[in-house]
Amino acid sequence: MKTLTRWIIVAPLALAACGGTAASTARMGATQAAIRSAGEVGAEHNPTAALHLQYAREQFTQAEQLSRNGEGERAERVLARAEADAELAMALSRRTAAMTAAQQATAQVRQQAQTPSPTTP
Repeated sequence: MKTLTRWIIVAPLALAACGGTAASTARMGATQAAIRSAGEVGAEHNPTAALHLQYAREQFTQAEQLSRNGEGERAERVLARAEADAELAMALSRRTAAMTAAQQATAQVRQQAQTPSPTTP
């Protein structure tokens, strides 16, 4: 009976202690990959995307510190925000690239429409 009583007391404490573990390496890796990808698609060249990329980098650094301090759950939440900011930076960057390509294509079509085509005899 004493063993059962000990487990009833110790089990919740052990579960609560698990909340203080480091952030998962999988989440850290996924966040790093998202940040790297945003940089590779040129997020630094778009002011709004660059801002979100900077947020992601700062949050990743904060999450690393939280994880080292044993605040794993909080680190996981900060990593989720960092990953979301990195993905937003990537999406904004891709949107800008797509809009630029569309504008160039439109300009080419307009130029071709204004150029008289040679007539064949």
